[in-house]
Amino acid sequence: MAVAEVDRADIAWLHAAEALGMTCSLTFVRGVDEVEALRRLGADEGDIELFTGGECPVPEAVRAWRSGEWTVVIERWDNRLVDSGALDALSAGTEAIMIFCNVNAWSGFEYVVDGEPVTSFDPVTPDWREGSDPDRFVEMMRQAGFDPGTDPVDVDYEIDSPGFEGALLLATRLTGVVLTPEVFHGPLPGARVK
Repeated sequence: MAVAEVDRADIAWLHAAEALGMTCSLTFVRGVDEVEALRRLGADEGDIELFTGGECPVPEAVRAWRSGEWTVVIERWDNRLVDSGALDALSAGTEAIMIFCNVNAWSGFEYVVDGEPVTSFDPVTPDWREGSDPDRFVEMMRQAGFDPGTDPVDVDYEIDSPGFEGALLLATRLTGVVLTPEVFHGPLPGARVK
C-alpha cells in the first residue's frame, strides 16, 4: 500500500460539514470499478444511475467513486453495510477498508483482504485491535493521531481520540484517495442495494 501525503485539512470538511450525516460508512475497494462494487452489494446493473449528493435516495442507496486503483462506496445516513456482509463481498479477491460511525459515537476501522479481517479497531480504544495482523498499521495509526498503546481507562474520550476523522485520515493515507466537495456532491454512479 502506498502512503499518501494527506493531512487533516484535506479531509476535515467531509465530517465537519456533516456531508455524510451522523451515521455513515465509507468503504475503499482496490481494483474494482464503481459498477462492480455496486453489483457486489446486490444492485442490478440496470438499476445503477447517476445521483448527486442531494439526489441520492438515502438511506436505501449508496454511491461509488473511482480514483486510481480504488473505488469508494459512500453510504450516507445509515450503517446497513457495516454488519451486512458487504465487506466480505467487496473484498472478494482484493482488499478493502471500511470506516464508519453512528449517531451513538460508535465508529470503526476495518481492513479486510479477500474476506479475512486483517486489522480492525474502534478509534476510541485503538489499543484493542483484532485481526490476523492487528499491528499492521500501528505506526500509521500514530501518525493519524491514535495512541495504539494507551490503556483505554486513561483515554480522554472527548479530547484525545481522533475518532472517525482519524480513521478517515488513516484510510486516506493508505489508499491515496481524497474525497473533495466537488466529487462528493457531484453526480456519481449509485443504486439501491440489498
